[in-house]
Amino acid sequence: MTQKVAPLALGILTFFLSACAATTEPAVRAYLHEQQAFSEIRSGQLDNAEADLKQALRDNPTEPTILNNMAYIEFKKGDYQKAVGYLEQARVLRNDDNDEPYILNEARILIANHQYLRALTLLSLIEPRRTWPHGYRKMLAKALIHNGQNARAMAVLLEKHDETSLPGLSISR
Repeated sequence: MTQKVAPLALGILTFFLSACAATTEPAVRAYLHEQQAFSEIRSGQLDNAEADLKQALRDNPTEPTILNNMAYIEFKKGDYQKAVGYLEQARVLRNDDNDEPYILNEARILIANHQYLRALTLLSLIEPRRTWPHGYRKMLAKALIHNGQNARAMAVLLEKHDETSLPGLSISR
């Protein structure tokens, strides 16, 4: 019975969001499409999520969280170049000083695609900062090892450095 309710509830939510999106301002429409896409991503409907995110981008092309979610979809589809492109755009367009989520997501994609030197170059933007995001130390060490810098990787892993908590490669909400 629960399995029949979930598609029905998703259908009702889709209808409601579509109806609302048709009658609102572009930034609100973008937000509604982004929320719908977030729900679709969580339920594994990447093609539907991509369509909603593309609509959200048409309504609000400068929202970094939409671009971050597009990067996630492209990453899951195996198009690393497009994913990195979306994250580079998100980093440029972010509306605050916190570029770390975009840098970390981009570095993860580069590492997954064995582009260790590019990942290391990108991660070096965070290294001088007073606090490091959660997971940064291991990612930096991996990039260093794959670039032949084993001693420096060991030093990074053993170094005392404040870490903030930040989720891994994630979709934005």
